[in-house]
Amino acid sequence: MFKKIILSILFILISFPALSEEKNKGTVTQLNLVSSVSCASSKEMKKIFEDKDIVFTGMISQTNIVKVFINEVNGFVIIMENAAGLACIYFTGGLGVIKEKAEKSRSKING
Repeated sequence: MFKKIILSILFILISFPALSEEKNKGTVTQLNLVSSVSCASSKEMKKIFEDKDIVFTGMISQTNIVKVFINEVNGFVIIMENAAGLACIYFTGGLGVIKEKAEKSRSKING
């Protein structure tokens, strides 16, 4: 009985301050996961994935570029390519939904 009372008090004292501190802040958890990737030279990847299917290209760093390809049935592939000519497929999926843009906006980022 005495152990239950102590555990209950500790639970209340520990949990409520933690909840009150996170009231106005979002919580982000970093997970270090290991997933398999398929890599080949950039030239070989260009034989498989056509430039007309690219919907997004972005820079990760000065030497790494990420490309998103979507085919005619909305299957997608996310590839990271580096300056040394190595391209790796990180994510693939199918039957995605493309969200239509309401209007085009000009910003400092995309001109």
